[in-house]
Amino acid sequence: MSDYDEYREPEPEERPRDTQVDAAIMAVFKIFENEPSRVFYSTQIETILERTYFHWITNKALSELAAAGKVQKVSSVVVGNRVNFYSHTKNRYWRRDANKLQTLLEKIFDPDFTRAIGQHAELQCDSLLARSGFMPERQKNINAWNGITWTRTKHNLDRIVTKDDIAYGVEIKNTQNYIPKAELEIKLDLCRDLRLVPLFIMRFAPKSYMHQINQRRGFGLLYEKQIYPLGHSQLLREVQQELGLKVQAPFELEQGFGERLSSWHEKTKHKR
Repeated sequence: MSDYDEYREPEPEERPRDTQVDAAIMAVFKIFENEPSRVFYSTQIETILERTYFHWITNKALSELAAAGKVQKVSSVVVGNRVNFYSHTKNRYWRRDANKLQTLLEKIFDPDFTRAIGQHAELQCDSLLARSGFMPERQKNINAWNGITWTRTKHNLDRIVTKDDIAYGVEIKNTQNYIPKAELEIKLDLCRDLRLVPLFIMRFAPKSYMHQINQRRGFGLLYEKQIYPLGHSQLLREVQQELGLKVQAPFELEQGFGERLSSWHEKTKHKR
């Protein structure tokens, strides 16, 4: 997790209009119809619907609904990042509520807190890997292995771990948003050039990203709920109740995640 700022809401990627947008528009609008007095920001809607629609599809649906005047939209800058707020057209006092929502977002976008989120997730993943028999070889900002150095970009990996003499290049992403597609592809190329098996441990990712990882003979381990550091129980409750985001503050990641990784390792190690 070399870039903790990726937690924050990114600019939507430019993509051609997908046929799924029309279906997503109906699903998104239903959320506003069910809660006409509530204000949302785009990441909330994207994560609510992420098991059905890619984030960029939901984002496009939101944009089209706002452009058509079906929902109200206002943009604001929160800790240096543009955030789009939305509400039903029936909500007369929604800008007041948007300001309240912005106050909460300022807490979770705070650089010190986002750094703590990243560091705590790394510790949780390190523990899970060790408990599952994946031994740490190198940690933090790795761009070289076995005499080979990655020089094409300034990117690096979070970890290298080994098991049964197989070396894995590990990337950890504890963000509400997806890892950017361009970064995913660079990290896959980095693993290829260093002759490492790609291992991505992430909150969530679209099926197309998981397919790319599988095509490179790697593995994507998803845990779905963003990991918060211990000691922030009040903020955790606020984020769960006010934003409805998928967050957790476990003492350690469930061993079931390690068992999924170990099972895949056992099935594929003879092919390495």
